[in-house]
Amino acid sequence: MRRTVAALIAIGTTAGLAACTPDTTRGRMEQDVAQTFVNQYAQSLQRQGKPVTRPDVTSTECHNGSNLKQDSGPGTWACEIKYVDPNGKKHDDGWLVLSDALGCYQAFAQDDKLRYHLILDVYSHKKILDPAGSFDGCIDVYSGPKNVSKS
Repeated sequence: MRRTVAALIAIGTTAGLAACTPDTTRGRMEQDVAQTFVNQYAQSLQRQGKPVTRPDVTSTECHNGSNLKQDSGPGTWACEIKYVDPNGKKHDDGWLVLSDALGCYQAFAQDDKLRYHLILDVYSHKKILDPAGSFDGCIDVYSGPKNVSKS
């Protein structure tokens, strides 16, 4: 009887953990990384004392380099964000995104000029790394786009 109860508890615990596993999909990653970038871009302008406007993202494409078959889950993602800045200039920037098992990530511009770009912060009067060159966030792993197709 004790063995049966112990086995049922173990199975229930394992099933409960599996049901709570976050679902990091390509669609969710594309949506959140682009939105977080837009917010960081606006923060960059604010920290420089410039009028706060957000870039117009025209497309975002991300692929998981750690899970090539399903194109989902934690690991190293390569993302491309195409956008038009407030001055009308088109950009096509590559990002390295490191995602953990909980759906949180760190994104780094692949271009070192963007990643290590310094700006003068009007609040501290010091040079700081541009917030739009690297950022972190957590996706909503239980709602939103679920697209995992590589096509």
